[in-house]
Amino acid sequence: MELTFAPLLEEAEKPEYREYAPVLRHLALLHESSLYQAESCDAPYPLETLGPGYYFAPAFGHWDLTYALLDSCQVMPEHTLRQLDNLLFFQQPDGFLPGAVFFRGGDVVERPEPYWYSGFPPVWPLAADAYFKATGSPRAAQLCFDPLCRQIKWYEENRRAEKYGFFYMDTVLPKTWESGVDESIRCEVVKERGKFPCVDATSHLRLLYDAAARWARLLGREGAVYESKRKALDKIIQAHFFCEETGFFHDAYLLERGVKFRSLTGIWPLVCGAASQEQADRVISESLLNPERFFTAHPLPYVAADEPFFELKMWRGGAWNSLTLMAVLGCLRYNRADAAEQIARRVLHWSDAWYRRTGAVWEFYHPRGESPATMARKRAPYLLPCREYLGHNPLFALARVCVGQYGI
Repeated sequence: MELTFAPLLEEAEKPEYREYAPVLRHLALLHESSLYQAESCDAPYPLETLGPGYYFAPAFGHWDLTYALLDSCQVMPEHTLRQLDNLLFFQQPDGFLPGAVFFRGGDVVERPEPYWYSGFPPVWPLAADAYFKATGSPRAAQLCFDPLCRQIKWYEENRRAEKYGFFYMDTVLPKTWESGVDESIRCEVVKERGKFPCVDATSHLRLLYDAAARWARLLGREGAVYESKRKALDKIIQAHFFCEETGFFHDAYLLERGVKFRSLTGIWPLVCGAASQEQADRVISESLLNPERFFTAHPLPYVAADEPFFELKMWRGGAWNSLTLMAVLGCLRYNRADAAEQIARRVLHWSDAWYRRTGAVWEFYHPRGESPATMARKRAPYLLPCREYLGHNPLFALARVCVGQYGI
């Protein structure tokens, strides 16, 4: 039988990847087993799901899809184009994209509506950019530009924060986890609820504005308004979300209340390009490469290891390879390949080590290099990290960083 992901299997055999070949071969087959054809769904292509080991599988979308596509796009760009087509199939007429699409009960697709469900971090333009980098073709921009503009409009109408910037529904309805971060600390340390300016939401809108401005130029469309909005957010992010004391980015409303813990929410200004070079260098040198904070055995814990909120729990201290890739891309954007390579090599070492011991890739990992099975997830019956979770394991992308073949 011909394998859809044969190019990934071939890439896993590169001599420069010999050290990590076992886990990369396994990951290529995990991509294969994550394809799902739902007969009752009219999406144009089989869907690449979050992975067969996800507790609520099969499920499609969320930010997991972007990580999976960044993993394969360099050698399988047309697959990325097809999956972006699938993603945009679920966009509502007003521009809303559902946080995830779950398939239950005999392949009956549940079509989320915006007043029932939250969205998800809109990082999917990174996959469209990866397609352009791999092919030089404007096809992804042609497919995605109008849906991107609709999504921007939805965010501007529904997620504009008080004073400035943007928010996620976490700060209004904490159980929605629209930010993608379940049981977020920021929802516990501030009991009041409101449309508070969040560093991740604001940075993600900056990412959308930047993509819209660039794609407009590529396609000969009007994009000056997006460039203007991007520049305005750069000033806001640099001025209101960065703390000189910590050398890190934080939610502005937490800073106003004197709350200054470091979490990977603060990497997004680097990923989207909003940080100044000086700010980015401080984040990287003082925090991401600091073994007392984020540069643990298996980097990067979501909450810095020296913070009082750090726990051996999913979004309190778990090392998520997907978010670590985002931090790595942020390092590359600011010409810190040294940091990107150091982080990527550690991630690959421990991911491969635990694959060899357990025969699986895990949803998130122990930051000290110990067994992922000793980490806590949420509550019964889902107490452990998922095994065989594709969406949070872009290990091919990280392997390319190690050999200088990946950037933005």
